[in-house]
Amino acid sequence: MERVKISANFFLDEYIPKDLYLKYASKSWILLGLIDSRLIQADQMLRNVFGSVTINSWWNGGDRQWSGLRLPASPDYSLTSQHSYGRGSDKLFKHPASEVREYIKLYWKELGITCIEDNVSWIHSDVRALQNPNELLIVIP
Repeated sequence: MERVKISANFFLDEYIPKDLYLKYASKSWILLGLIDSRLIQADQMLRNVFGSVTINSWWNGGDRQWSGLRLPASPDYSLTSQHSYGRGSDKLFKHPASEVREYIKLYWKELGITCIEDNVSWIHSDVRALQNPNELLIVIP
């Protein structure tokens, strides 16, 4: 089985949990349809600025598999989470999360990001629909 490249630096397995990926590996178009393309584009733009980033790491033997799409089997599943709809991802950068968040706060419109989490050690961003598209939603989980 080979990895499916979905942007300049991201592969589909970085957004899809392991069991689901393995089940549909031969039908990658099904899996790709579960992830909002705006999220991939925003994550790629952040990657272009900040370099290496980790979302899911299970492909390379890591333990992260629920940082992109979350299914009911995930310990962090929530019906109201943007992860449940392929519109949110949690990312780890080599740069401090506060530095990446400050960048997002300045350039969220250009990135296409509509929401971030604050006061956490990782970067959560998503592309949810908002009533006021002229403001970045900042939530504290």
